[in-house]
Amino acid sequence: MNVDMALSVPGRFKLLWYLIVKPRTPTELATLEGKHLSNVSRMLRELRAEGLVVADSSKSREKYYRPTTEGYVMYALISSRVK
Repeated sequence: MNVDMALSVPGRFKLLWYLIVKPRTPTELATLEGKHLSNVSRMLRELRAEGLVVADSSKSREKYYRPTTEGYVMYALISSRVK
């Protein structure tokens, strides 16, 4: 994902920020954003497809997502452009 594409969907950028703070489940992200779980799940799929987040396996029913190295780099690039 290039920086311009990431900026075109602010919700994905915000989800990435939440995940940089700490790994979270889709349900936690939906609650934080006040969005429907299906919308958050779609954005997470897009972020995964771009290699920016990864799902950690867990013992709980839901997976925890966290940023990849590329996700941290993309967040830093976007943050520097959004000031």
